[in-house]
Amino acid sequence: MSTREDLKRLRALPIDLSALGLEQGEPELVSYFCTPVGAEPVGAIGCDGIHFVLLPGDERVFCVDPSMGEVGTFVLPVGEDLCQFLSFVLYCRDANPISQIWWMTEERFRDLLREDAEASWPGCEAFFAKKDAALAAVAAAFDLKPEDPFQKVKAMQTAFDPSVLKFSDEYYDVLGLERE
Repeated sequence: MSTREDLKRLRALPIDLSALGLEQGEPELVSYFCTPVGAEPVGAIGCDGIHFVLLPGDERVFCVDPSMGEVGTFVLPVGEDLCQFLSFVLYCRDANPISQIWWMTEERFRDLLREDAEASWPGCEAFFAKKDAALAAVAAAFDLKPEDPFQKVKAMQTAFDPSVLKFSDEYYDVLGLERE
């Protein structure tokens, strides 16, 4: 099955995708100067403009992070296809840690996962119950198991050639770059 068909199946699940760091719907969540032309939204973490997209003619899932701050790192791959990306979400229990791999050491990444697992606040039980239900539904619907993303995402990002990305005029204006 194609990534786009898998995305339709994901969106049809009776779960709150925001519990997984994949907020849906709001155009401002996925429309930034560095969002590539023709990008199809997968979801947004709901913070700092970070969102995940599919690009035309490409099965990979990309993370768009307007706060990355340098040309060539605003858009980076985070999954060979949606199912691999979702297996990474299952491992991390949220999409947010995957969005941060680009700048982290493995030790810092593991610390982040540990901190997230130990997080607690008044009323967190309901939040974690919703998250657990969403994770279980995704795992069952796609027959997935959690997969450690760190090495695979680092390798994808190291090998990625950002020259294949197509950006709007706004991208070049914001960054003060000559149009290609």
